[in-house]
Amino acid sequence: MLRRLAVGPCVLLCLRFDGAVGEAGRGSVRYKQLPESMQPKSLGENFTPFPLPKYDEDFGYGPVRLRNIPDIEKAKEREQRRGPELMESSLETSENEKNMQLQVEGFALPSSSGVSFEPLCKKETVGDGDSLGGYAVSRHYPQIDRLECNRSLKSLLLQFVQRPQVEARCAALADMASTISTRSDAELVRMFEEVSSPFAYDGRGLNFLVTTVKKFGRPYAVTNSLVTAYVNLMNAATVTLVQEQPWRLSRCPALTIQLVHFMALIKVFEPNKWFTSSNHAPSNRADYKHPRGTNQKTAFWRTGEELFDFMVELVRCDEHGVVPPLLDLCTDEQLVDLLNGFLAIMPNGTPLGSVFNSIMGCFLQRARSHLKRGLTSQEFGTMERMYLTSVMADASNDELLKILLTDSSCPRGPNFFAAFSRRQETLLHEKALVFLQKAIDTANENHDASTLLALMESGSEMLLSMVNKDLARDFAVKNQFDYQILRSIQHFGAVADRLRMEQLGTSARIPLLMRDVQAQLLASNTAQACLVDETASQSSAFLSEYVLPYPARRPSRPLMTMLSQLDYLNSMSSVFLLHSSLMATSTDQLVSAVRRLQSGKDSLIVSMSCLRELSVKFVTSPKQKEREACERALEIIAYEVEKGRIVLLPFSEEIRLHDAGPTATRTSSFGRSLSSLRGSCRW
Repeated sequence: MLRRLAVGPCVLLCLRFDGAVGEAGRGSVRYKQLPESMQPKSLGENFTPFPLPKYDEDFGYGPVRLRNIPDIEKAKEREQRRGPELMESSLETSENEKNMQLQVEGFALPSSSGVSFEPLCKKETVGDGDSLGGYAVSRHYPQIDRLECNRSLKSLLLQFVQRPQVEARCAALADMASTISTRSDAELVRMFEEVSSPFAYDGRGLNFLVTTVKKFGRPYAVTNSLVTAYVNLMNAATVTLVQEQPWRLSRCPALTIQLVHFMALIKVFEPNKWFTSSNHAPSNRADYKHPRGTNQKTAFWRTGEELFDFMVELVRCDEHGVVPPLLDLCTDEQLVDLLNGFLAIMPNGTPLGSVFNSIMGCFLQRARSHLKRGLTSQEFGTMERMYLTSVMADASNDELLKILLTDSSCPRGPNFFAAFSRRQETLLHEKALVFLQKAIDTANENHDASTLLALMESGSEMLLSMVNKDLARDFAVKNQFDYQILRSIQHFGAVADRLRMEQLGTSARIPLLMRDVQAQLLASNTAQACLVDETASQSSAFLSEYVLPYPARRPSRPLMTMLSQLDYLNSMSSVFLLHSSLMATSTDQLVSAVRRLQSGKDSLIVSMSCLRELSVKFVTSPKQKEREACERALEIIAYEVEKGRIVLLPFSEEIRLHDAGPTATRTSSFGRSLSSLRGSCRW
C-alpha cells in the first residue's frame, strides 16, 4: 500500500505499507521533487479573489459593468443587521396576530404603539413600497386565497396596446376578464373596442398559430396562449352579463352593439378558422373529436353561444309584436349597427329571421313617423345604410326603396348606389343614374374629393351590374370614371392624365361589337397581310433612302388598353393577368412577369379593380410585408404602364367585358373574354 504525504512546499513524502508482518516487510522511504506547475505562487498584498475586479490605486476597484458581482463588505454588513431585523419583524407579526384575534373575539384593545393595525384583507391602498402594485388580497381571505386586480382600465389598455408581447397581453386580458363585473358600461364598451383591434373583418378570428407539428400523420398547428385568454374573456363576459348581471345588456345598447361586433370579429361561430393556417387546407379541430383521443382539448368549446342566445332574446319581439325595451333605447344609427352585428356574426352572413324582422320592423315604424315631418340628410344616410344592410342579407325591403326613390330633396350617398348592384331592373337603374349624376355634380361643386371617390366606387358596382352596357359605358366616360379612380391611386397621377389626353385615339380603335371579336380579328389580319404584300411589291419598284434623319423628338409610346390592343394581344404567345392576391408577401411574381415583356412574346394585363384592391391593401392591410409589397407593385405597374409595356384595362372598357356582375371574380370574366384570343392565357 502506497501513501503520499506533503511534508513541505517542495518535498513530497512517499510511504509504502506492505501486507507483510514485522519490520522486514516495510520498504524504504523515497522523496520526490514537485514540478514547477504545482508550486504555490506568491500573491501580492492587493490581490482580490476572482469575482471582484482587480484593484487599482487610482480607481479602486474601477467601473463595474457586471450586475452579478458581489460586494463582500456590504454582504457582511447585511448579515450583521439581519439578526435584529428578523427579531423585530417576528415580534411585530405576533403582536398583529394577537390584536386581530382579540378584535374577532370582541376585545378591541389599542396597540402599544398607538397605531391601529388593520387586517391584511382590508389593505387595498397601494403604497410606494408595496410589491403588489395594482393588486390586493381577496376580501374573503383566508377562505379565498386569491389576488384581486384593482388596476384602472386605462393602465390595462396601455399594457395591451404598448406591450404587444404574448405574455403581457395575456396578463392584461386575464385582468380584464376578472374585473368585468366591477366595470361600468362605458368602460366595457371601450375595453371591447380596444381588445378587438388586432382582428380584421375578413380575418380568421382567434388565429394565433405559433408552429406546425408534422409528426403524427396529418400535420396540425399549435396556438399560443392568446386563444385561451380571449376564450376566458368571453366566458367571463357570459358569466357576468348572463348569470350575475342580466339587466346590463338590456339597458345599454352601446354595450350590446360593441359586444356583438367583437364576437363577429373573433369568429365565435367559425372556430375552425382559429386553427386554419391556409384557406386551401381548412381545419376541423373545433368540431371533430376522435374516439381515440384526438382533439380532446380543442373540440366543441361552444364559446359565446350562451351569450349570443341571450342577446337574441333581448332583440326578439314577443308573440303580440311588442317592441323589446332594448330596441326602444336604440337610436336609428344604433339599430343599423345592431343589425350589422347580427349579420356579421353568422357564418353565412344572413341573420336570424326573427332578429331581422324585429329590428327592421322597429326601424320602419320610425321611418314612417319621420315621413310625416320630413326627412333630413342625416336620416336619409341612415336609411341608405339600412337598405344596404338588408340587401347584403338577401332580404331587401321594398318599402325602404320606395321612400328613397320618391324623395329627391337630398343627394344620395354611396351606400344607396352600392345596394343597387344586386338589382337587375332597367327602370330602377335608369332612376338611380339620375340620382348618381346629381350626387356627382354636388360633390364636384363642393370640391369634396372623398365623397366623390366613394361615389365613383359605389357607382362602378352599379354600372357593372347594368344590363344596358352602352348606357353604363357612356355614363362612365361622361363623368370620367377612369380618370378619377386612377388619380386616387398612388403613383398613377401621370397615367391618369395621359389616359384622359389619349381617350379619343383609344376609343377609335375599340371594336363596336364584342360578340364577333374573333371575326373582326380575322378580317383585320387578312387585310393587314394583303397590305404587307402590296408594300413589298411596291418597294421593289423604287428604293427609299438608306439613311433617314433621326427626328428631333422621339414620340412617346401611347398607353395600351385592352380593347384597343386586341390585335397586339392576339399576336402574343402568352397573356398574363395580374391578381391582387399575388402581392401578399412580395412582388417576385410580378417582377418575373415584367421581365418577360421585353421578349415581345408575352403580355401582362392589369385591371382597374386590381389596382384599386392593391391601393386599399397598401393603406389598410395589418401586415407590413403586404403593405410594402402592394406599394412596390403599384410603383412598378405605374412605370410599366406609362412606358407602354403593360396593357391596362380601364373601367370604361371593363364594363363592356363584365357580364357576371360585381360579385364574380376578376379572372372569370376576363378568362371568357381572352378565350377568343390566340395563344394561352395564364393567371
